[in-house]
Amino acid sequence: MVKKITPNQQPPAVRRLRQWHTWQYRIADFLSAMIAWACFFLYRKSLEGAPLDLSVMNDTNFYYGIVIVPAGWALFYSLFDKYEDIYRLSRMATLARTLFLSFLGVVFLFFALILDDLVRDYRTYYSSFAVLFLLHAGLTITVRMVLLTRASRRLKAGLITFRTLIIGGNQNAVDLYQEITGRKKGLGYHFVGYADPNGDQGSPLSMYLPRLGDIGQLENLIRSNNVEEVIIAVETSEHNRLREILNILFDLGEHILVKIIPDMYDIMLVAVKMNSVYGAVLIEIKQDLMPKWQQLIKRLLDFTGSLIFLLVLSPFIYTS
Repeated sequence: MVKKITPNQQPPAVRRLRQWHTWQYRIADFLSAMIAWACFFLYRKSLEGAPLDLSVMNDTNFYYGIVIVPAGWALFYSLFDKYEDIYRLSRMATLARTLFLSFLGVVFLFFALILDDLVRDYRTYYSSFAVLFLLHAGLTITVRMVLLTRASRRLKAGLITFRTLIIGGNQNAVDLYQEITGRKKGLGYHFVGYADPNGDQGSPLSMYLPRLGDIGQLENLIRSNNVEEVIIAVETSEHNRLREILNILFDLGEHILVKIIPDMYDIMLVAVKMNSVYGAVLIEIKQDLMPKWQQLIKRLLDFTGSLIFLLVLSPFIYTS
């Protein structure tokens, strides 16, 4: 029988377990790319008429390929895919993203490594591209779906949770708390307490969760309680505090996931997306408006531009 984590306790190893499962996800991608390239290498040898026996293992290109190509895929996924936390990933979104990234990666490999191979006719190009894409995408998607399905089961069983803070203490917060905790399947929330935006001591939510502080103490209580997720559930009359709350949360970095109840959607001026968790519909506020690959390109452009200006202006610096 699966032992579910109660709201009053959470094993300290849960976060390390999540990190280890995410690293398993990364390693699985590397091994999938390695196996796919090894199978494709044998396929290319068969096109050349070489016998498929142990003599293939004597080809140094085989070993170069099963190390360099998977390493390239790992770097590619690190830039354009999501590796932060396996328990934050959606299987359908991951499936679509993997197909798209696999296609782009195979196109690059095709023009970089395969285009100058032995070719009998134009159909060899099409067959080589199709075989490599099917091998890589098929293996990667299969392994990813298995790992994500196992992760989803752990989340629903209550074995994996995120330390969550509720901002708000009135009826909206109580309704949200009861809706989430009243479900048979876990949603991954481990509520550590709540912060009242108005500093009230006798909020209705205090019957279910401890009051950790008010908005003025928000940053300190998030850090001291190792909060990973924040749900804003304030009343309509408390909307004037929303901008102050978001400014504090955004200063805490991208490792805090911020969600808000849907009735505030019309006043939000940031990028959001709807997130339905088995009935508890929340709006996820995205803090990283610029994707990782765009951040990398921006840094490279900044570095290149600074270097060019330093080289151009260096004669004037020395003469002065």
